[in-house]
Formats: sequence, C-alpha cells, structure tokens
Amino acid sequence: MPGIKGKFKLGAILLAAALCLAGCVNKAPVLHPETTPGPTRRPDTVTPVPMDEGDFTPAPTEGGEYDAKGELIGGPEHFIRYLTFLNILVYEEEADTYLDGVVRNDYPTPIICAIDVVYHDDSGREIARSRLQMRDGNYLLTLRPGETVVLARILTDMTLTDRDFTFEFDMEIGVLPLRPETE
Repeated sequence: MPGIKGKFKLGAILLAAALCLAGCVNKAPVLHPETTPGPTRRPDTVTPVPMDEGDFTPAPTEGGEYDAKGELIGGPEHFIRYLTFLNILVYEEEADTYLDGVVRNDYPTPIICAIDVVYHDDSGREIARSRLQMRDGNYLLTLRPGETVVLARILTDMTLTDRDFTFEFDMEIGVLPLRPETE
C-alpha cells in the first residue's frame, strides 16, 4: 500500500501550502511608521479665504433671476428640471388607450404647466397626441411638491402600447412656479 501513503503525503503537503498561503494574505491596510511618510506642509503661497457662515443668497447678474433653490433661471424651460415622470403605464381598455403615471415635483412650491403625450410613427410623423390631466379632470396641471397622479385618454384607432412616446410642455402656457400669494 505504498500508493496510499504517497497520496496522503501529497495531500498533507498541499493542505499545508494552502494554509500557509491563506495565512499570508492580509487585506487590512497597515501603517508602518518607518516607511510611511509624515504629513507634508502646505506651501505658504496658499492663503485660506474666510467665508461668512450665514445664509448665502446669490446676487443676480445682469438680467438674471434666481429660483427658490438658488439656481439661475436661464429661460422658459428652467423649471422643467424639477419635474420627473414616474410609473408611466400605457394600456388599452375596450377601444380606448390610456396613460397613467406620476409626476414628481422637486421644487419647493407648486409648478403650473400643461403637458402633452405625443406619439410618432417610424418616419417621425405625429400619429397621436393627448393632454395630461389631473384626477379632478383639470388640464392645467398644478404640480404640488412631491408626487401628483396624472392621466390621459388618447384618442386613436391604432395600438400604442408598444410605441415610444414623448412628453411635450406647452410653452405658450409656460412652466412656472406658483407665487405664494396666488396659492
């Protein structure tokens, strides 16, 4: 039975080698004071500038205004950045097509706007359009901070559930926050 002893010796050697390798691996960082460089001194040319710790309100530039979050209002589409569409579902019921979803307003005051859902065919031609409305049936959306449920009934004679769509804001109405005195 010399074959079994040889296999046992080989197994014992492999086991010892594996244990040695496993014991040598250390994944934790270690600082050795004799080899770790000390802190470096900042150059004297850098002088820290003290800042006022009070509220910071940016000063408007020529012709510029800032919103309630301190962002420069750059144009009529500025407040669109605070609106996010969530949980959009397009479905058919009987002969009609519907869209349900949620619009999240991350701005601190309500935003008023009108939004169309638009479908195009492969050539880019518009094939269907409908205006989003709130649960109360209002097409002029008053999107309060947080989430607002929106819906649309899309009048068409074709299936839209497998097609891509876009949301278009009616810029004639605008996308604007409600002023506190008009709430």
